[in-house]
Amino acid sequence: MNQILYYKKNIYKKYFFFLFVFFISILLILIFLYYCFKNLNSNKKAIASSEYLADTVNLQVLYNYNNFENLNLPIIGKIEIKKLDISYPIFSTTSDELLKSGICKLYGPSINSKGNLCLAGHNYNNNLFFSRINNLLNGDIIKIYDTSNISIEYAVYDKFEVSNNDTSVLNQNLYIRELTLITCNNSNKNRIIVKAKEIE
Repeated sequence: MNQILYYKKNIYKKYFFFLFVFFISILLILIFLYYCFKNLNSNKKAIASSEYLADTVNLQVLYNYNNFENLNLPIIGKIEIKKLDISYPIFSTTSDELLKSGICKLYGPSINSKGNLCLAGHNYNNNLFFSRINNLLNGDIIKIYDTSNISIEYAVYDKFEVSNNDTSVLNQNLYIRELTLITCNNSNKNRIIVKAKEIE
């Protein structure tokens, strides 16, 4: 009789243990799904904002210097890469909010001045911003416009990856006009770097 009672108690203990584990698992799955949905929604908003700015500001406004001031955005120029169908405003500073809307100056001289102009852009693993700069090849053309709509063409001459704390790509050479495009490699947390020089 005692053995039967003991056996029943064990069954109840196991039953409640598995029930507890089941409910905890369901709770963890729900929390995981909530954060996935929240992150997906946030990315969709960022992409929608980016596409809106690219369609309205970039195409209709960037060529008129007076309109730059009316936008109340720190826009200092535009980057155009026809091979990748890229045409985005360049902001004078880098912040999380500005990176959601365009390309940001990370370091270097003013637009189209001598030195190494370093530009950062998001990689959403789609067609936006710098997501596809890894497809650029030596000789591909990058055009940079200033606020007076004067452009200089740069030719890609190198492409490589660096660790996320390597700042050597920001080094300046004050005798030439040079571009450094920087984005994330989302698969390994490195930075994808594309280097280009002015076509003379």
